[in-house]
Amino acid sequence: MIKEVIYNSNLLKGTGLIQEMLVLIDAYSKGESPNDFQKRVLEEGLLSKSTDNRTIDVVRNIFKTRFLEKKIDVPEAIRLMREEYVSMDVVIQLFFIYTCRANPILGDFIRQVYFPAIEKGILNITAEDPKIFIRDAISDERIPKKWSQSTIVKVSEHINACLIDFGLTEKNKEIRSFRIIDLSANYLAHELHFSGFSDNEILYHEDWELFGLIPNDVAQILERISYKGTFLFQYSGQILKIGWSYNNMKEFIENECR
Repeated sequence: MIKEVIYNSNLLKGTGLIQEMLVLIDAYSKGESPNDFQKRVLEEGLLSKSTDNRTIDVVRNIFKTRFLEKKIDVPEAIRLMREEYVSMDVVIQLFFIYTCRANPILGDFIRQVYFPAIEKGILNITAEDPKIFIRDAISDERIPKKWSQSTIVKVSEHINACLIDFGLTEKNKEIRSFRIIDLSANYLAHELHFSGFSDNEILYHEDWELFGLIPNDVAQILERISYKGTFLFQYSGQILKIGWSYNNMKEFIENECR
C-alpha cells in the first residue's frame, strides 16, 4: 500500500554530505537558533570550501531539516557519541535515518524499491529505478505538481548518490549487504522512546523498514540487545513492554556507548 505522503525535490540540496554534517554537529551549540548558527558558520568559515550561498543552503535546508528542532537534541546526542569514539559506521547509519526522515522520497524508495529488489535477487539498482519511482509518484500525486524531465533526472541521481553515501550500494550501483548495527538499533529505540512513542509504536515504526526490518525482526533485535542489560524486554507476540533504564538520551549514551 502506498502511503499518503507528498514528496518534494529538497534532496537536490545535497546528498549524504557526511563530512559537512560532522563539522556542523561538532560546531553547533545547544539551544542555538538556526539563524544564529547559520550566521556563525558564515562568520567563522566552518564550511571553507563552500560559497556563502552554498553554506546558507547547507545549514538552512540540510542541517536544519535533518537535525534541528526535534523532540530530542540530535546534534548533542551524536556529538556525545563521537566523544565516546563510537564507530563511524554507527554515526553514518544515524545520519541515514535522519536524512530519510527529512526526505521521504528517499526513504520510500528504499522501502518500496531497494529492499524488494533484494528479495527478488536483483544485484543492482540502476539509474532508471529512481526515475520510474518518481514517475509513478507523479502519476499517483505523491508529487502533486509535475516535475520537468531535468528535475526527475537530477533527483534520481541524488537518490542513487545517497545509496552510495550511506553504504547501501557500491559506486557501480551494485547492492551491498546492509544491516542495522546493534548500537544503531539501540539508539533508534531510545530516540523514539524519548520522542514520545509508546513501546508498541516503536516496534511498528517505519524507520526500521529503512533496514529491511519487519516488527518480528525488530523484536528479535531488541530482545538480543536487552540481554546486555540495556532494558527489560517483554513481548507476547502482539504487545511489547520495555522497562527503560535511562531517563534521557545523555544517560543512554554515557552508559551504552563506552
